[in-house]
Amino acid sequence: MRRGYPNLELLEYKAKEYAFAIHQNILHDALYPRIKADVFIQTWVNTATGFDDDGVVSGQAFTDEYTTVMEMSWSKRDVARHIIDVPDKIYIVFFGNRLAYMYLNPNEQFFEDLKNRNMKSQKESKEYL
Repeated sequence: MRRGYPNLELLEYKAKEYAFAIHQNILHDALYPRIKADVFIQTWVNTATGFDDDGVVSGQAFTDEYTTVMEMSWSKRDVARHIIDVPDKIYIVFFGNRLAYMYLNPNEQFFEDLKNRNMKSQKESKEYL
């Protein structure tokens, strides 16, 4: 079973809102993030896809779901001009159209999994710290 394509405009909006809520200093009007989206299909062992927390009711069927990894970054010139503390990059992961997790400085395992198109579930994502 495969679900529909992700709505990238919606995911970009959610990514900005989530990042801005966590990091109030990047809410400055003059700072517009550059966003790159990497979209690929992952196969999960049940219908909960990457949201496998305890208590989630799901069917036992292999399920294909689009994974979207968004990389947000800012122009160093814009950041310097406004003299504010902004993270270099933020990575935000979605399964389908749902936010899964966000990391400022993920470890090498994150980038290896991204390269292999096999991101960890929400529950396992702590391994990226």
